[in-house]
Amino acid sequence: MKVLRPTRMLAEAAEVLGPVRDDVVVVGATALEVALSDSQVGITPTRDVDVVVPVERAADVVAHLERAELRRSEVPHEAAFTWVRGDLKVQLVRTFHPFARPPASRLPSNPAFGMAARPAHQVRVAFEDDPTAARLVCANGACLLALKEAAFGRLRPGDDAPVERDYHDAYLLLDEVPDHVVAELRTAEWEVQARAGKAIALLSSDPDAIAAAGRQLVRLGGAPTQRQAEARVRRAATRMARRLEGAATG
Repeated sequence: MKVLRPTRMLAEAAEVLGPVRDDVVVVGATALEVALSDSQVGITPTRDVDVVVPVERAADVVAHLERAELRRSEVPHEAAFTWVRGDLKVQLVRTFHPFARPPASRLPSNPAFGMAARPAHQVRVAFEDDPTAARLVCANGACLLALKEAAFGRLRPGDDAPVERDYHDAYLLLDEVPDHVVAELRTAEWEVQARAGKAIALLSSDPDAIAAAGRQLVRLGGAPTQRQAEARVRRAATRMARRLEGAATG
């Protein structure tokens, strides 16, 4: 159990998802915030809560959101999987199923989401006011690294611009909480280990991946120049690769 002092977003996400907490797994920026909570770095504020839901529970989760006075988004490209209340946005994605029925069939599906659905890749989150009560279930840092690798190269809806945030988020996990990621990878299943390893390899040696992470790092004020940003990304990934090699041979 990880105990946190919740931000407004975490507290509201926990309140909305509480009745279906054991049916869903939080990924995306909310889970990244949890994974980085032991570091000093801040991430770009967001009110989006990305949630993986098993196909067989999708109808119940959707019904719960609508009972909680969330309404479907009016933005065309996200209306099928996004519910909003005020400035909070809950976006549902699902595990893979070849014959999913509505409403699950309308949700984005990717086999990679199955990684987050496995207990070995999850962390239960409590808040300081009651440290024994789980309020959310999130993908852990190792799983987020693997999910980021699965997302490398995706395009932003609307303008088809590359999403460079995925590369930067992966870098943050390697640079800010390497001890946690190493420990989680030791007990992770094969797909998480393989995808995380690929993310590390790309950020240590692939010019395009390093440049994408570096540009986002500069935009967010984490480095003064692109050259320095790329050096930081490469160094963090190389350091992590060496740690994992040492752990494997130790």
